Amino acid sequence: MTRYLILLGLFNLVHLSEICKTLQVSTNLKKSQDDIISQGITSKQWSRKAKNPIIVPAQQHVDYIYITSDNPNLSLENFQLIFDDHYYADSTIRLDHRLNGKHTEYAIEINYQCKEYGGTLINYEMQFQVPECGDAQIFWKKFCGNPLTLREGFSVDMVYKNYRQEIIKNSEIINASYFDSDLDNYVFNVSRDINVIKFILQMKTNQQSDELPEGFVTDVETLKKIPEVNLTQPYVDVEMENVTKSWFEGQLSNGGLITNKESELTLNFKCVGLGTSKIEITFPFQYFKDITLVIVKDCNYAFKVQNVINAKYQEGDTKSFAVYIIIFIVVFGLIINLCIGRKKGLANIPFFTSIISLLLCITCQQRTCIGKCIRKSFGLTGETFLPNDEPDETFSSGQKQFYGSI
Repeated sequence: MTRYLILLGLFNLVHLSEICKTLQVSTNLKKSQDDIISQGITSKQWSRKAKNPIIVPAQQHVDYIYITSDNPNLSLENFQLIFDDHYYADSTIRLDHRLNGKHTEYAIEINYQCKEYGGTLINYEMQFQVPECGDAQIFWKKFCGNPLTLREGFSVDMVYKNYRQEIIKNSEIINASYFDSDLDNYVFNVSRDINVIKFILQMKTNQQSDELPEGFVTDVETLKKIPEVNLTQPYVDVEMENVTKSWFEGQLSNGGLITNKESELTLNFKCVGLGTSKIEITFPFQYFKDITLVIVKDCNYAFKVQNVINAKYQEGDTKSFAVYIIIFIVVFGLIINLCIGRKKGLANIPFFTSIISLLLCITCQQRTCIGKCIRKSFGLTGETFLPNDEPDETFSSGQKQFYGSI
């Protein structure tokens, strides 16, 4: 009995396949009519998992699908149009037919009826249910409107250090150079001590109304006046996650409807390392162009001390190396002079007496009381570098000797 049922099922499949070979489906979506279903086989471009699916452009509002069948009694009930966005499109179909010899030719008119303000990509499916032939499905996509349109009225205020300022007006960034990806130019920098930034989102339309227009509206001017827009889940992209973490909190953290009432969205920061990190903040819309802000989060020490430390110990820093050598020579000479004990006071510091004497020589202050006092204070009393025509009354020629001079 089981074997009989299996054979019967195979016979029915073969029988249906032979009948469905008579179903021919084509379209004029392109300049030349292409086969969608031929000899019972659906074209790969019209299948659910097509790598290169058919995409109908935004400027095309009506399409036609042509069907050739042996069944002369098909009606709209045998065809079903399915699409995944009934908010932005209100697509309908209309059926017409004519006899052509032994076959009947059907024409299905698809009226996409998309909204003309904003835009999106909509998935479409057409199901064919032909008696004594079986079912078939075709799939394609349709651009409705322009998804790169800016949503008029969308505004964002940013609260930073208790200071509130409007940064987005009518979906356009104010002072965009402060929030773009060109980090070589000035970019908005969040200091280390700031852990929270607040964004106030709101729709500011010229004519505000709490009620949506009745029915399905496609008129652009009417759609612009609607004081609300749907924001999908905002997201933040952190370039250096080993430096900082960032996440959203608030009533719009998972997206939602933005109206003429203020809605708050909080962006949190947490420094987990030293350095700076670029952060991209995106406000994505379902039917309009997304808005992206770029900022930099500073997680260094105050006044960038860490940068100084890093520069000090940077490998191959010849300037730092030279400073270390000079310090080493001075310290080593000081130790030697102290051990020998031939010099007094600051004169033990190598090169110190020579530098002081040279400065006094240049400024011509050796002959004055101030110059003598300075030389005496530093243990530099002795011969002068300047010519002296007057006899030295302090010492006789036999008593002249160096006291702390080089």
